[in-house]
Amino acid sequence: MLQSPQPPSDPLPALRGWHPGEQAVQAIIHLPERVAITAIVDRLPEQHRIFHTSRLHFLPVTTLDEQGRPWASILFSHDGMPGFISSPTNALLTIKARLWPGDPIIQNLSQFHDRKLLFSGIGLEVSTRRRNKFSGYMSNVSLRGLDVDLTSVITQALGLCPKYINIRSIMPFHQTSPRLIYERFNLGDRERLPDDVIAFIHAADTAFLSTSYVAAQEDEDIYPSRVGVNHRGGRPGFVRVRPSDGKTLVLPNYAGNRMMNSLGDIHITPVAGIVFPSFSTGSILYLTGKAENLYGASARAIMPNMNIVSTICVTGFSFVENAIPLRETGPSERSPYSPPVCYLAEEKPPSVSFADITLNLIKTRVLDDTLMTLTFESSRPVGINPSQNCVLELSEFLRKRSHALLDWEEDESTVNDDCVRTWTVSTPPAPDTPCTHSLTMRAIKGGLITPILYQLARSVDPQLTGEEIDVTGLKVCARLRGVGGDLPVPEPLAACDGGRRLLWIAGGIGITPFLSLTRHVTNLAARGFGIWDVTLVLATREPEVMLGLIQEAFVNKPSCIIDGCQSAPSLTFSIHIYSPRQFKLLEPFPPFVSLIIHEGRLDDSGALFGSVDAKGRESHICGPLPFVLNAMKSLRAAGVDLERVKRERFTY
Repeated sequence: MLQSPQPPSDPLPALRGWHPGEQAVQAIIHLPERVAITAIVDRLPEQHRIFHTSRLHFLPVTTLDEQGRPWASILFSHDGMPGFISSPTNALLTIKARLWPGDPIIQNLSQFHDRKLLFSGIGLEVSTRRRNKFSGYMSNVSLRGLDVDLTSVITQALGLCPKYINIRSIMPFHQTSPRLIYERFNLGDRERLPDDVIAFIHAADTAFLSTSYVAAQEDEDIYPSRVGVNHRGGRPGFVRVRPSDGKTLVLPNYAGNRMMNSLGDIHITPVAGIVFPSFSTGSILYLTGKAENLYGASARAIMPNMNIVSTICVTGFSFVENAIPLRETGPSERSPYSPPVCYLAEEKPPSVSFADITLNLIKTRVLDDTLMTLTFESSRPVGINPSQNCVLELSEFLRKRSHALLDWEEDESTVNDDCVRTWTVSTPPAPDTPCTHSLTMRAIKGGLITPILYQLARSVDPQLTGEEIDVTGLKVCARLRGVGGDLPVPEPLAACDGGRRLLWIAGGIGITPFLSLTRHVTNLAARGFGIWDVTLVLATREPEVMLGLIQEAFVNKPSCIIDGCQSAPSLTFSIHIYSPRQFKLLEPFPPFVSLIIHEGRLDDSGALFGSVDAKGRESHICGPLPFVLNAMKSLRAAGVDLERVKRERFTY
């Protein structure tokens, strides 16, 4: 058995930079950095350990065969229940899994003879879209029949983009009887995939992609070799098989966390594997083969409307029926980010295509030198709950209409952009305006869409009046891909049930979901529904603007305030604001709102959260990743169970 390292307790950055393949792909598509390399740490954070050991029903993993081909497998316990993974230290995971004939991992594990076998996995909870991945190597393998015990040393850990994960409710299924249908680990050059395998791929909405990065000898010390596994999801049939050869898979590249890990691996080491699970039938399909990334015109020649695709020419596959010891208990909830299926140039698309809702920009409002609010009218009513976000596709605006309205030139950085963006709804549709909603957003330095939208808003309000401007005549349109968002909408609780005690923590533009939630809570309180005690902690460099937006959210005041009643209102609202500079409040808040001003930044001591009884509140966080991590650390210091904290972060 290999000796396992014993690192210090706090995770540290695992890498000194993106490896040459990742750098090359980022350069090819002119990608500005969105996620820092320091987000990849050298061991499992405590939350990852808890997640892997207590929440997971399955674990997708990558191993290599004797030819160096990556294979994706999915590990389960014998009964489909969580608890088959343990974590003795923050650098180790031990896994006890039940395999079945046809899983390529059986042959791949047989190569272990007290030497390092590269290994990676991705923990994904399909009911909540939580996900974290890790990579490292196996330090111990024990294979007894179809039962495997293995220990993995973790050298890299990272949280992942949840955008294309379809939500499912699953439960253990004990009537499995695995039946090996095909096992062709080496497919001939002229052989095709069977028709039922192709049909299985075209019905799938979830897959896990495995890749391998083999470092050049001169790079090994700085950019060590590794294997990876990543989630791929979309609408059923999002992965296509080329009819011309019946064995080349085409995977569209949807914008995610923009690290380009998988594409970077393929750029250097052109092989990949993929596994397709079916949670409705229990069948599972494993494939591996030669991989290639295509960009721009080369990608569109194969899959029109997609600027980046990866292809896998299958060199081996295996298909097993009724193997997975889990079944979904109802229909899945499609990710709102998933675009319509893109068919291949050599395919004949269905005669009926998906029609998204059209949005017309009707009002703009410039808030300061980077912030704006845009109001859209939809072609039909849209159900959007408080705190949810909208996924917009703006290709028509970017490619055509913006050039008619503004003076700007496209360059190489725009060619491969899918023009799909996600923004939180700050003002959702109301009963009297069911087709109208507003988005508050920031023009991102180095971005593409938001600077152009901001330039448009400034062009109609050059004096920065801060007023809403009617822009219906500009005829700016977008398409609504979907609606999503993970923060829960609080329901009222009566005084006899203790009322609802909420803690909202926002970093900068992370205030947007709480604007719509403030409207929601205030409206309920004004109608006499529930007792509400809300504490908002806000860190911002723009205190006047942010506080102004909060003031506008109090569109309805509790009835006891309106009637002049002196009894305790049904809503109390405390705002703790952190800002690096002094400021003056332009308008007073309603009497039920208290404002507490703090200098500097929110620290991680937990003092503030202890003073507001964070342990006794429902905590929700929204903001950029560094802010979220710092706030979580402060909550933990105040004794809050982090498993109960709902959070959304901006990583894309």
